[in-house]
Amino acid sequence: MARISQEEIDRVRSQADIVDVIGHYLQITRKGRSFTAVCPFHDDHSPSLSISPDRQIYKCFVCGNGGNVFTFVQNYEKVSFPEAVGRVASLIGYSLSVQPDSYQRPKDPHKEALYTVLSETIRYTMYEMDSSAGTDARGYLAKRGLDDSVLKHFEIGWHPGGDVLYRFLHAKGYEDRDLVGANVVRATPSGMHDVFSGRITFPIHDSYGNPIGFSARSMDPAAQSKYINTNETDIFTKGDIVYNAHRARTAARKAGCVLVCEGVTDVIAFWRAGIENVVCTLGTACTPKQISLLKGLAARIVFCYDGDEAGRAATVKAINLAREAGARVSVIVNRTGKDPDEIIRDMGQEALRKLADQEEHWMEFMLEYHKDRTNLESYLEKKELVEKMQKLIASMDDETDRSYFTGELARLTGFNLQTQTAKPKPEAAQPLKKLVVPDGTLEAEKMILAMMLNSPAAVRKFEEDLGYLTEGSHQELAMMIVNQVRSKGETDVNALIDAAEQQTIRNLITDLLSHPAYENPYDENVLNGAIRKVKISVLETEADAYRDQLRSDLNPKSMALILEKYSDCLRELRRYIDEENNS
Repeated sequence: MARISQEEIDRVRSQADIVDVIGHYLQITRKGRSFTAVCPFHDDHSPSLSISPDRQIYKCFVCGNGGNVFTFVQNYEKVSFPEAVGRVASLIGYSLSVQPDSYQRPKDPHKEALYTVLSETIRYTMYEMDSSAGTDARGYLAKRGLDDSVLKHFEIGWHPGGDVLYRFLHAKGYEDRDLVGANVVRATPSGMHDVFSGRITFPIHDSYGNPIGFSARSMDPAAQSKYINTNETDIFTKGDIVYNAHRARTAARKAGCVLVCEGVTDVIAFWRAGIENVVCTLGTACTPKQISLLKGLAARIVFCYDGDEAGRAATVKAINLAREAGARVSVIVNRTGKDPDEIIRDMGQEALRKLADQEEHWMEFMLEYHKDRTNLESYLEKKELVEKMQKLIASMDDETDRSYFTGELARLTGFNLQTQTAKPKPEAAQPLKKLVVPDGTLEAEKMILAMMLNSPAAVRKFEEDLGYLTEGSHQELAMMIVNQVRSKGETDVNALIDAAEQQTIRNLITDLLSHPAYENPYDENVLNGAIRKVKISVLETEADAYRDQLRSDLNPKSMALILEKYSDCLRELRRYIDEENNS
């Protein structure tokens, strides 16, 4: 496996935001200065995973799993450390100088069979689009500005009538159960029939680029349904899919945002206008799973649903979902009365590009949306509007935003809201807990380790006065810290997490970051007390061992030697106990 340099590992870690990376996999919620999520590493029914953007670590306070951005990806995807670095680099758009070997997940034979059927269907429908059978479909699409380059890029095909696809795939040896399982064929009392007969097909892929279904358009104006999508299958769940995500990923990361519209033809319209960081939710019902996928594409989500009533209502729901997940959000309000496909067809590509440039703050959209549903001649309705909008304004992190939108709300309603524009009081800082040497040996060792993570001076004191810890994982971590301070002159928690080969060590490190001895300034007197506690425990164990030896049959010479060692041990033990009593 190709080796990634430590310098590149450090760069990827420093550029990655653990909140964004974990948000790619889980739905996360802001809680004060941190974020929470349902822990994926145990059967969690309430959010017990805490994510600290300040420290760039995560910790589950139920199962104990913890670490940094690489640890999470390692544990979640069950990959090696180099592969986790590669995954994170890909998520943030960082190009590694070497690529770690790809991790080969065990493949599900059933799903692989469905992917194969769908790939064959795409090839077949694209062939039919290029044939004489697809002449009318090509002409229909050409009138809408979709030339051969568009058809090839989006793999658009033509599905002839007469169950020709079933006969073709059956003749090639594909099993009926797989054709039905992929929902390209349905089994009926009259036999096997094609699902998308007489329709233009737009393939749908998952975020890895695997084909999973179709959106299919009828050219018949009298058709009962203009568009139909693949039914839910073992690989297709509409609410779990973001169309075009696999193509838009690079452009979205480069642009720093992903543009989200309603349908497949909207995506194609924006692409034709030169806007490639665009995806769609296959309708307006955006789901938490889709928000999670969108967050994995870019730091900012820009919703551009249609300007009709359904589109505006869906935008409100999508904004709320995205903000609950901790995403940055803005909106493009389409006031043209046309969808993107109509805009580019009737008004040209430049008109669509101008629309894409007209981003609004999500709160601007919310004010306008709720204002349009309020009778501003009614005091009670205006009061209800103020109360609703003030809750949204209070949830905003930026003081300038809060002040501006409070002013806009006051102007809109005529209410005097000056007394309500004050910045919310920050969370009261929790007083530092007074450091007290714990009674237990293991707790004393944790205090020593927390101080070592906190201060190189504590590391040097540990080396000079103790040099060992009794519990195995404690000793392993202590030596890692000592080696790091010797080589770097300081502690680097995330580098220690990277270097830890065992998850138990990573969990221990993240535990120690909330220890009072890590959060408080280094106190040498307290460290001396903790070291003394460990020494007393070790000497007591040593004294017990000598007593056991003295009870056995020993020759006079051995007996004298053991007695001498026992006496020395007791003398040193009494000295430390006296020091503890006098401290």
